[in-house]
Amino acid sequence: MDEYQELISVLPLQTIEYAFAYGSGAIQQKDENKAEKMVDFVVVTKDAQEFHRENLAKNPQHYSLLRLLGPKCLEKIQCNFAARVYYNTHVNVGKRKIKYGIISYENAKQDLLDWRWIYISGRLHKPVLDVITPKYDMCDLVTENRRSALHSALLLLPESFTLKQLFHKIVGLSYTGDFRMIVGEDKNKIEKIVEGNYEELMRVYEPLMNDDARLSVMTPAKVIQDGSTTAIYHRLNLLPSEVLNRIQRNMNKAQKRQRDAEEVIFSLAHRHDVAATVETAIGGIIRPISVSQTAKNAFSAGITRSVIYSIAKMSKFLKSK
Repeated sequence: MDEYQELISVLPLQTIEYAFAYGSGAIQQKDENKAEKMVDFVVVTKDAQEFHRENLAKNPQHYSLLRLLGPKCLEKIQCNFAARVYYNTHVNVGKRKIKYGIISYENAKQDLLDWRWIYISGRLHKPVLDVITPKYDMCDLVTENRRSALHSALLLLPESFTLKQLFHKIVGLSYTGDFRMIVGEDKNKIEKIVEGNYEELMRVYEPLMNDDARLSVMTPAKVIQDGSTTAIYHRLNLLPSEVLNRIQRNMNKAQKRQRDAEEVIFSLAHRHDVAATVETAIGGIIRPISVSQTAKNAFSAGITRSVIYSIAKMSKFLKSK
């Protein structure tokens, strides 16, 4: 932990509400060496413009030529496009390289509660390393996001399954529809995360599973959930608002009808294609965001850093095939 706190200490931290490290440079994955990886961070700031102002004064070399636009424009680029995250990448700190994304508290809240972009929320479905401990309200948002991930994963599973299958579904949620899983990402990424973080996934999700009256963990090899229409309807209603909006829109379009969300969810609970419908809705949120945020990351990183990052990603992708 000390190493990661030292890495992030180069940033101005006065406005930071929460910071976490994620990815294979911080969280152990099967057959991966953390020490060789770039460390990915996300910092949640209560004042994006002030963060960029202080960071430009302290670390101008972290930015591409976009730094010439000044903090006000950087805030606009961050908060008005794609997943509302601004990344600086391939930053040298001591012997390690780091990449860090900046997101405002309000945008983080929107993503964690509503799954507006399933970007920061998706990273927090999985185990992360808390480098700056979240304040109470942020801690509650992270927990609620993970509860939504559990409900979503359970809707994708049959009545009986294993804990490993559940964790595969949870970890895989944020990759649903992500174009990078077709070209660019390690094909075995989900498996590596689950295998390398099984105990940590248990630590994160066991309290949430214990709180769920419709779920029974008999053994790691046998988990049973209530598969009744009533239980499915209950879980559907607990999905984040953006997922519910997508379900309503997709089903109304397919059936050429105009029904409110409650009617659509009630109807869906009685059908056999619940899993496919929920998965399509989640993929519909992630797909365009994965494209636009990747383009934004390349734009903010600059040409040279983007090429280096893309080559590294493609190398991992080819090795995994």
